[in-house]
Amino acid sequence: MEPKDIRILLVDDEDGFRRPMEFWLKAKGYQVIGVNNGADALVQIERARPTIIYLDMKMPGMNGIETLAKIREKDKTLPVIMITAYGTPNDMKTAEALGVSGFFQKDDDFTSAAKLIVIALASSNIL
Repeated sequence: MEPKDIRILLVDDEDGFRRPMEFWLKAKGYQVIGVNNGADALVQIERARPTIIYLDMKMPGMNGIETLAKIREKDKTLPVIMITAYGTPNDMKTAEALGVSGFFQKDDDFTSAAKLIVIALASSNIL
């Protein structure tokens, strides 16, 4: 699967992180839609199922764990990578129990994020 065929939903409330990551992924050829909260993410998923989701763990309102739980109510197989700057071990265990595909630390470079796409899609038999 080519990057141009991969639709990424990027969910993060921090514009200073989301916009540069969105720009970088688009420059690599991916289709990217960025939203800043869990409620908007759920709306986007209903409109057009993404190939993969990057989902911030800590957001105001509906946090990433709550958003992931809502996603799993309707779609058990959609690959989701949690974004975190300071996730707790308990949050990570909860995300794993909900079937998260991986974790991306905000202080990692975006190249690591692209590698996670390949790993998550391969393990989901999408590639």
